[in-house]
Amino acid sequence: MSTRTLKLTLQRDAFEVMVTGEKNEEYRDPSTWIRSRLFKNKVERGYDFVEFTNGYGKHLPRFTAKYRGVEFRTRVYRKYSNGSTVHTTDVYAILLGEIVSIENYSIPMAL
Repeated sequence: MSTRTLKLTLQRDAFEVMVTGEKNEEYRDPSTWIRSRLFKNKVERGYDFVEFTNGYGKHLPRFTAKYRGVEFRTRVYRKYSNGSTVHTTDVYAILLGEIVSIENYSIPMAL
């Protein structure tokens, strides 16, 4: 049985708080594109993992986390340690489990 991996890109601020596990949900607008990745015939596709890349290309930072499902949220407000915030409505929340691999990135040590 093969594993199924959802592949998504992130901007730097979101990547920084997700690779440490601080942010364990990724929010995406309910566009036709993301719906096609998350659902087939209105049924959740059921991935095993989500791979996030900070930009495009094999050499860029990336990490893989366990996929725990998707939920529709009507309102989200979150503030993270790096100052980034999420304040949005009507989004899909992709739920993440433990991070299983990190490539091309070193988590900065706290001072």
